Amino acid sequence: MNSFYLFISLVILCYACSKTDKPATSVTHQTRFVTVADSVALEVLDWGSTGQPLVFLTGFGNTAHVFDEFAPRFIDQYHIYAITRRGFGQSSKPKTGYDMRTLAHDILVVLDSLRIQKVLLVGHSIAGDEMSKFASSYPDRTAKLVYLDAAYDRSNIMQLLAQSPGPPNPTTKDSASMDNLSQAVHEVVGVPIPAEEIRATSIFSKEGKYIGDTTPAFVFPATLSRLDRPAYGRIQCPALAIYARHTSVRNAFPYYNRLDSASRQKAIASFPNMRKWDAEQEALFRKEVRGGRAIGIKDANHYVFISHPAETEKLVRDFLK
Repeated sequence: MNSFYLFISLVILCYACSKTDKPATSVTHQTRFVTVADSVALEVLDWGSTGQPLVFLTGFGNTAHVFDEFAPRFIDQYHIYAITRRGFGQSSKPKTGYDMRTLAHDILVVLDSLRIQKVLLVGHSIAGDEMSKFASSYPDRTAKLVYLDAAYDRSNIMQLLAQSPGPPNPTTKDSASMDNLSQAVHEVVGVPIPAEEIRATSIFSKEGKYIGDTTPAFVFPATLSRLDRPAYGRIQCPALAIYARHTSVRNAFPYYNRLDSASRQKAIASFPNMRKWDAEQEALFRKEVRGGRAIGIKDANHYVFISHPAETEKLVRDFLK
């Protein structure tokens, strides 16, 4: 399986298909690169505006461009940024530094560069691990946390993934063009991913064929092998966890129609365990995060901010107030 589809299978714990609201009007951002370590620079998107800094952190395999349509919804009240972590997109791809301590420190260096003293962090998927580490390590720098289907203990993630079928490899037709790849990703992930995100994560030939992912294959195991149990008890700031709640196998596996019969049976068999794990994770967050609040969106996609942008926006705005 190539790395582009590998990232989808690694974060497929909570996917669901849903009708997508009309996206917000596109707003131009500026791009800068912030050096966080020797020979390591991170891509930072800046939508500008005024107000308290609101920084978006991406899911595993994504870049800051995944928020191209969602982040601008908040420029009326906040100064919006998004960070592409090391190893992805146009950020540097060093051989080391994929443990949560280093990734959290990368965020700190970016904030220092942007002269942000206290930050509102909004993170999707595996960014939850980084946010938990950041907030527990630098409590005086964290104002509030918003987890977008991100508040999970992934320390045993490989065992969970082994129970579920990953998405099938892209077909020759899928790889033939940017448009074909975008459609294939939509079918696999369950929501339309912004075009700039596809370009930022993919490598195309001169003829326009998809030939691979911009992220080196070593980044995935280097990160997954270093995941920690979230130190929820050490988080001192208010925190909101938005969960995608699933009611069917097809919701949980958007690529179900692309699976063969054996893989479909594996999906069906694993679904009860997935729901049980989801419920346990939400209960853990509620129990251990003293200033925490958890809320679910029925049949939302793992990318809740794409499948349910208006509802997610309202939840985030109400909490940040």
